[in-house]
Amino acid sequence: MMLHDRTPTVSRLRTTLDQWSTGVLPADVVCARFRLAALEWNGLPERYESVLERLLQPLDTAAMLGDEGCGFSRADLAQALQQWLDHASQLPARH
Repeated sequence: MMLHDRTPTVSRLRTTLDQWSTGVLPADVVCARFRLAALEWNGLPERYESVLERLLQPLDTAAMLGDEGCGFSRADLAQALQQWLDHASQLPARH
């Protein structure tokens, strides 16, 4: 199946991750963009939504407490979100 309808979303999320990794975007914006994309993503299996929520939990904490109060590696979390995005973008679209 064609994945062209997901291309803009995937591109936006990759840009979001790049901007967050370099400190341009705050954690709450990253969470909001990923959650919105997941809601709009046709055919995203529930297990992908569950994994995404687990990945976003440290970002939610960072948004509440500030990055200094959180014990996670920004680089590791960005890589995990990138892997999630890579896998999710390969799923066949359901209409």
